[in-house]
Amino acid sequence: MALAIRYSLRARHEEIELLEYVVRKFGQQKAKEIYVNIEKTLGLLSESPEMYRESDIRKGLRKCAFSKQTSIYYRIKEDHLEVVSFRPNRKDPKKFKV
Repeated sequence: MALAIRYSLRARHEEIELLEYVVRKFGQQKAKEIYVNIEKTLGLLSESPEMYRESDIRKGLRKCAFSKQTSIYYRIKEDHLEVVSFRPNRKDPKKFKV
């Protein structure tokens, strides 16, 4: 059974920022493609939430390398999957506060 997907406020804000950036730089069609890919990826994660390993640094946090530029961080809860952040891969991981 697939887990329901819930977004933290931070993740929702970062997803919107990401898609707005793509619209400005590459157009609406590319942003739509990325949105569809995000939904597919989250669908796969909801079916197999343990697909990606747990972080050694942050207990319970998992990292999905969504693209070369972006990773999706999430947690598995009892009845849902919580999307914590859409994080650019170029940012310093030591400054990542969850």
